Amino acid sequence: MAYVTTIDAINLTHNEYRAVLDRIGVEVNPAAGIYLHIAVPIEDGLRIVEIWDHKEGFEAFLKEHLAPAAMALGINREMRITIEPLHNIFSPRLQELPGLVADAPGRRTGVHKSRRDTKD
Repeated sequence: MAYVTTIDAINLTHNEYRAVLDRIGVEVNPAAGIYLHIAVPIEDGLRIVEIWDHKEGFEAFLKEHLAPAAMALGINREMRITIEPLHNIFSPRLQELPGLVADAPGRRTGVHKSRRDTKD
């Protein structure tokens, strides 16, 4: 069963978010269990919404990658985390997502390729 995870990172800046992503390297080498990652600004920080194939994969990612990266960078922010089973997903314009990703202000240039695109 797939799960939707939400992290509300309180007072996390866009630069800190970028530093954590770069430290972990998730855009170049994403965790095997993740389907989707979306980050949006909220009034008091950033909200990160992801879809994972199993909640255990997300929990392991938090423990083994996210927490150590934040600690190494000296970033200690309150995080409100939810993990809920995926109930439904609707994506009528899925084929248009690559263009949307290319225009996202928080993206890292040149790393948004699928695993299929990087295999010889």
